[in-house]
Amino acid sequence: MVVAPWSKRALAWLIDMHVSMIALVLAYVVSTWGTNNIGGGVAVAITTVAYVIWYMVGFVNRCILMGRTGQSWGRKFFDISLVNEAHGKPIGVWKAFVRENTHFLDYFSLGYGWFRPFRDRKGQTLADYFNKTMTVEGKPPLQPVIVAERVAAPEAGHNPLQAAL
Repeated sequence: MVVAPWSKRALAWLIDMHVSMIALVLAYVVSTWGTNNIGGGVAVAITTVAYVIWYMVGFVNRCILMGRTGQSWGRKFFDISLVNEAHGKPIGVWKAFVRENTHFLDYFSLGYGWFRPFRDRKGQTLADYFNKTMTVEGKPPLQPVIVAERVAAPEAGHNPLQAAL
């Protein structure tokens, strides 16, 4: 199983966040329009509905889709999947929700959590580490994820095939 590179993960996250931000901007525009043109309780109701829609767009994408299929819209675009490292299956809606909320560790560690995949063999952020998840290339493998050990580069002039003969 191939661990997804950090660049694909970051770009997939940007797509996911921009989809959510589009919904947030629309909620803000609707809220502002309702406050300026209608006012009162109706404006509050319109604002509440608009922000609930924004939250649901993010929840469906980052928790339901990623939890059930392993792929949010951004991850699907880059053909990478979030899986449980023990069994290689998608993690489920509840665990995806918990993982999304665990990302506060990546922020509060002054960014260490986001850049941890550069030095971690499994490419895990702090949220991934604590939730026992990882991001792999392609669709979920539906089997335990085995990450190969790094192989040291052969010495210059050394041919491993001749050494075996």
